[in-house]
Amino acid sequence: MPLDLIYEARSTSLRHGALPEFIQQVGSGAYPGLHRPGGEVLRVMGTQIGAPETDVMCVTAFKDIASWEASTAEYARSPLVESESVRLMKPVAERPLSQIPEEHRREFFGYRRFHIDPADLAEVVEMSENGVWPRIEQQDARILGLWRTIGAEYPQEVTLLTGYHSPSHWEATRVWTGRPDNISDEEWESSRRRRDRRAEITRSQRVHLMKNFEFGPSRD
Repeated sequence: MPLDLIYEARSTSLRHGALPEFIQQVGSGAYPGLHRPGGEVLRVMGTQIGAPETDVMCVTAFKDIASWEASTAEYARSPLVESESVRLMKPVAERPLSQIPEEHRREFFGYRRFHIDPADLAEVVEMSENGVWPRIEQQDARILGLWRTIGAEYPQEVTLLTGYHSPSHWEATRVWTGRPDNISDEEWESSRRRRDRRAEITRSQRVHLMKNFEFGPSRD
């Protein structure tokens, strides 16, 4: 697992009416600043539920801070952009994988940002890896990654991206829908207990459902 990598989460609000052109440019690989020197694009996503549809996000991996800083020197901001912000993140769990298998591909993502006491980070990771994730992956969801935001802050922000086939698939993985037939009572109880504990130590959270956008290769 690439725990030494730096991930940039670039959140962009597009100008009104610019989304179709953004999708076209990203799909062709021509969107300004999409492919950056030393960076590898992980996902480009657009909001479906939880924010305006003009809110999009690109997650890019860099080998270290120096590589990320070098990539910003000639960053070309698209004229489609109304506003933009960047968060730098470090992986804290077994996901993201260094190479993501094609069978892990999903068309929608739950983009969850939650705040915790930094002292609880190890427990949040354990609750996720050994309780919540095995259960929802048995329901055919796939964890893309878990990160903490770089910097000194309190409470600490943690970001989770989970892939689903559709909005209804996301809904089917919620605990309130009940135990699926392919999950034993023991597995269900273990997941529920850890999920409840993670919720207990979470100070606040926000969740958006986002749609995967195809992105083309660099034209350089």
